[in-house]
Amino acid sequence: MGLYIRLAWRNLLRNKKRSSVTALGITLGIGFCITTLAIMDGLSHDLITGTTQGQVGHIQVHEQDYLAKRQLQQTIENNSQVVAELRELSSVKAAAARLYSFGYLSKGNKSIGVSLLGVEPEHERQVTSLAEQIIDGSFLSQPTPWPKGQALSEEQLALDEQLTEQAIANAFAELDGLDTTSSELQSHTNELIDTLAPLPFSLPNVILGVKLAKNLQANVGDEITLLFETAQGAQQSLDLQVAGISRQGTDLIDRTRMIFHIQDLQKLLQLPNQSHEIAISTIDLNKVDLAQQVISDVLAASYPKLSVQTWSQLRPDILALIQSNQALMGTLVFIIFLIAGVGVMNAMLVSVMERRKELSLLKALGLKGPNVVWLVTIETLVLTFVASIAGLVMGVVLGSYLQKYGWDISQFGEFSLAGVGMTSALKAKLTLNNLFIPVIVMFVIALLAALYPAFSAARLLPAQGMRAS
Repeated sequence: MGLYIRLAWRNLLRNKKRSSVTALGITLGIGFCITTLAIMDGLSHDLITGTTQGQVGHIQVHEQDYLAKRQLQQTIENNSQVVAELRELSSVKAAAARLYSFGYLSKGNKSIGVSLLGVEPEHERQVTSLAEQIIDGSFLSQPTPWPKGQALSEEQLALDEQLTEQAIANAFAELDGLDTTSSELQSHTNELIDTLAPLPFSLPNVILGVKLAKNLQANVGDEITLLFETAQGAQQSLDLQVAGISRQGTDLIDRTRMIFHIQDLQKLLQLPNQSHEIAISTIDLNKVDLAQQVISDVLAASYPKLSVQTWSQLRPDILALIQSNQALMGTLVFIIFLIAGVGVMNAMLVSVMERRKELSLLKALGLKGPNVVWLVTIETLVLTFVASIAGLVMGVVLGSYLQKYGWDISQFGEFSLAGVGMTSALKAKLTLNNLFIPVIVMFVIALLAALYPAFSAARLLPAQGMRAS
């Protein structure tokens, strides 16, 4: 073996320019492939992180039909008890309840439809990066003090029944084109609502999306007015105070989302101790399927109407995007290495043609055909080995730089993929797979590329080779 390696090295040094050019092609191919794969792995990591830490979490719990219909009344009842049980599980790092609704927000002469999100600030910090998205003001902390509602008296219950009948009659009258406007009816209705669900002592604090705040021309500390509908169907309005402004990175969310403390939103919607969603962060994201099974088993006995889903089940589009990116990069790597392999085959074939006399002489002295194949193959592998080391070093250097500093794409503006806000710098992620797979693939392709020149050399007839030279 040592003899073959020495002969291969000597043959490569015979034409240093050709060997250097071939080695440079292999080096650049491996180096850039490692860097490209590292960037794609980093992009996939950012997509998963942006999905799980942005808002989804690792696992979510819902009422069975909520995601299909998203009706206000499809809530998780006994929310505090369910969340407490989840937080006791060893596979659960944190769990945070959420409540959703819609409303109509106004400030001055500007009005915009908004989506309402109620969160548990302390626990939400442990599940997602929602609190870290604040660019002005501060995140929510304590709920707003609300006076307790009172039960209706018999007289008020009778009035409520009369108002209901009157409202029904007015609805039919409107269908007939009659004017049913009644300030007295609305006044009595508001009095009953104030008894059951009185307004808070102070203005509730809210967080606005950055584009929502810009469109409303609202700043931190400003007062805004929300028109909303309770779970009982009553329409109410409430003044709020802007405590902070957030940037999630997704246009739709930044343009429409308003965040409440969940207890404030429960009071507004008259959904005490209820939520639409429980977001969970697990101890190990790689074992999220196992955690899902454990959570499902725990909830199945006491809460059979609840469903448990992982982030990939909630966002299959993200998983599909990652898989398509990996397939695309695999194809690109194969094409690059195929081109490099053709270069290797060409270099070896030219080398064999130049050494026909030498190889014919060796065969005349007794060197067998398989040994000639082995000689040319060893020469190819030595060239590939030296170039692969250089390519590996190049890939590690470029990948490490991009892993630490990233590739700044801020000049292209903000962008998102599949609704996930991306950072302004694409960062690479070096792994053993993206380091050694390009090297292994290059060796395989180089070996295959060496077969044709090697067998061509093995088929040389000594007499013809000597005469042709």
